[in-house]
Amino acid sequence: MQDTDAIAPTGRDGGNPPVPTRGQRKQCHARRDAFFACLDANGIESAEKAADGAGCAALRVAMHEVCLESWATYFEKLRMMQIQKARFFGSDGTFVKGQPPSKEAGSDKK
Repeated sequence: MQDTDAIAPTGRDGGNPPVPTRGQRKQCHARRDAFFACLDANGIESAEKAADGAGCAALRVAMHEVCLESWATYFEKLRMMQIQKARFFGSDGTFVKGQPPSKEAGSDKK
């Protein structure tokens, strides 16, 4: 009997992995959400720092086991980009840390 929820490392042609099924995507997203919830609950920003004993390291491994590697990497990078964006922009989209340089500042160098 074959495990239908496991994602094969390569497709039939030996190239790209097959597209995950709806069930596999649901499982991947559930593991991602659990991992990120653990990071948030423990005040950890970087997914790489999850091995600090907060219990998140096992959830990261579980996410990487279920999700395609490219997806897991993308989710972790996207999380960091969203955290960095939140540091610099308020909820209304305005710049938070200081003011960005005005367009007029460089206009005298024509």
